[in-house]
Amino acid sequence: MNEILRIQDLPPCSRCGGDLVVTVARMKPNASEQPIELELCESCDADKPAAAALLAFFTEGGGHDASRSAEGASLLMEWTKEGMAEHGWSWVERPSPSLN
Repeated sequence: MNEILRIQDLPPCSRCGGDLVVTVARMKPNASEQPIELELCESCDADKPAAAALLAFFTEGGGHDASRSAEGASLLMEWTKEGMAEHGWSWVERPSPSLN
């Protein structure tokens, strides 16, 4: 089961101590019992293509514009894949379960 929590105060960036824009954590650890966490930080991630695109989306106010939700979801997915790849993880598409 997935759960999305929205909190007002994010922890500081674990890399630079600055402000985070988004942090994602999976409650269930990976196979090595390590937590799965991704952080989006303007200082640390501006040079990464997918992260920079997501940062621009938020800077432009896209996060407050419901008409841009599909764009935001797509950018968030690309950022997630980019961050996972940095940790040696990869996104694996699973076929949708049959409803028959």
